[in-house]
Amino acid sequence: MSLRAGFAKCDITPALGCAMSGYSSRDHGATAIGDPLEARALVLCNTYTAIALVCTDLIGVDADTVADIRRKAAEVTDLGPEQIMVCGSHTHFGPSLKAQGYHSEALKSTVSEDYRLNVVDSIAGMIAEAWDHAQAAVVGYGTGRAWGISFNRRPVEITTRQTVMRYTMDPDQAALASIEGARLADAWPRHGHLGPRLTAPQAALNGISAGIVDNEVPVLRVDAADGKPLATLVSFACHAVVGSDDHYAISADYPGQARWAFEQIIGGPMLFAAGCAGDQVPTWRGGNSRQRVGRALGCQAAETWQEIQHFGDEVPLGYVSRTVELPMSPDYPSPDKVREQLEAVKDTESGEYRVLQSRLLNAEKYHGRSGVEYEMWAARVGEMGIICTPGETLVEIGLQLKQRSPFAFTSVISIANDYADYLCTDHAIREGGYEPGYNPSGPGTEAVLVDSGVEMLQALAELPD
Repeated sequence: MSLRAGFAKCDITPALGCAMSGYSSRDHGATAIGDPLEARALVLCNTYTAIALVCTDLIGVDADTVADIRRKAAEVTDLGPEQIMVCGSHTHFGPSLKAQGYHSEALKSTVSEDYRLNVVDSIAGMIAEAWDHAQAAVVGYGTGRAWGISFNRRPVEITTRQTVMRYTMDPDQAALASIEGARLADAWPRHGHLGPRLTAPQAALNGISAGIVDNEVPVLRVDAADGKPLATLVSFACHAVVGSDDHYAISADYPGQARWAFEQIIGGPMLFAAGCAGDQVPTWRGGNSRQRVGRALGCQAAETWQEIQHFGDEVPLGYVSRTVELPMSPDYPSPDKVREQLEAVKDTESGEYRVLQSRLLNAEKYHGRSGVEYEMWAARVGEMGIICTPGETLVEIGLQLKQRSPFAFTSVISIANDYADYLCTDHAIREGGYEPGYNPSGPGTEAVLVDSGVEMLQALAELPD
């Protein structure tokens, strides 16, 4: 059962002029490269099985592209397609792999299928490189806390029980919301059932109640047998929307800065995966905030890495892939309703019009369905369980998965193996706001994701030691 591990990376920086993902307000393609984009792969294998964890500097990777990557990687390794997990960092400063409904017609013409296919080939080749260079390895596990760098953008007005969306806040207010929200998470009992989700009304937040924050930094440390750092997997729940003063510059955003800081300290590579960040956003934005947020996270990950003292090479390794059906929202608008809304918008180049165009595509896609199927994926590496959801998952879903996980360490990774938009709790759906209004999945989504994820982790926990 002795563990072997391999690491590789590749450049996936697009050409200038490409359509970018993340903001419907953009009216032209990328004009600068702020920093390069990468994909990174960690392959882990023993006598019985193997997995590949792939992390990319992309807003997400759609199911078709994931299938292409898996198929091509399987052709050049002994990995089966279902043994490979591909996730996006959710940077809002990367390229679109496919044309989106919110793109103008001019932008749609800049989406390159050749680029998408090159990404597929590059990542498949990278997985093969990691596979071919696998060597004897040991793993260790740890967890830290990154205080104050993210907050919940869905505070609630207690008297109306409705969310009051706050995409940005004054940094002092954001820091308060961050710390108070993280204290709520501290009160969720391990192996219990839920916990407090809203603070008391905060005078400093104009009387609204701050939402829960997950500032945990799970770390999976993989060293070569000689003790040299081979690769480290880090996940964190915060939207990659920090930005700079250039809205049209390609960038890995704060995850790239986190990797840089970690690697300056440790001297070995880091893979970044987005946690359940559907409602988690950065305390600071613009200017040099990428460095501030990212390097704070990278330093915390490095501190946790340094504190890991126990390692093993004879560790259980396994994976589970499952198809789940998420219930459709009964309130999701019909195609005819969205067309009426589109006709009422006079400016066909406005962000509002483009968002409605995107919603129309979804409405046409899901009309008449009772549910929609997605893949959930999970893995075990010794004492760490990894559970993956297919979209922008709200934080309370991730906290429930951690709370009920049988593992000492649990990493919840979102936007994995597909890009299913927002995956919301029943509370969030009742409280309204952007996320539940945008996504077609409805009440009951939370239960499907949590119950399925816990069952998958339990199955992996039963693997023989």
